[in-house]
Amino acid sequence: MAKIITPQTIKIGVFASAFLACKLSSSSPCVASDSNNAPPLNVKVVKLEDIEEEFDYVKREAKFAFRPPDLGSWNCTTSDWAVVVHFPGGTKTYQFQAWRDEIDRLQAGRAENVNKEIFEKATYFGTIQTSPGELLAKAKQLSTSEEYNKSVNNSQTWTRGFLRLVSPELLLSLYETIPATRPYCEN
Repeated sequence: MAKIITPQTIKIGVFASAFLACKLSSSSPCVASDSNNAPPLNVKVVKLEDIEEEFDYVKREAKFAFRPPDLGSWNCTTSDWAVVVHFPGGTKTYQFQAWRDEIDRLQAGRAENVNKEIFEKATYFGTIQTSPGELLAKAKQLSTSEEYNKSVNNSQTWTRGFLRLVSPELLLSLYETIPATRPYCEN
């Protein structure tokens, strides 16, 4: 009996290969460069619980962009998401993300001094007035000590919760810009 190859099986194979390669290459969270050839992150993502206080609370323009991992055609229910935040008035660019850690718990972190090109290659979805300190404080409000669950406690739910705390309008802007980010991929 011949095996039928469908677009679904190809997508699963591409995802599995990329996921396995990522997991084998690093024990830290994986957010590869996007399909627009953005450079790799190349900075350490620090767990939120390990970050000392951020002392920059000066509110100013902050631009937000969405960065999925490089999986060709990414799947909104299985890929790890990242939010890249750039403060245009200076040189500060951060990446906030969540992932499944080695003991099957949801973990969240932030990378700072991110290459601005990563922001430029990500999908822009909104601008608000905020500060690096306020963003870190809001990210730390979200619980990450619970067991990872691919349906209800994962990178996507953490990202949505983070954006909802930062600005509900910003979360709606993400949904409008990238409809596949809506909960349960409802478009």
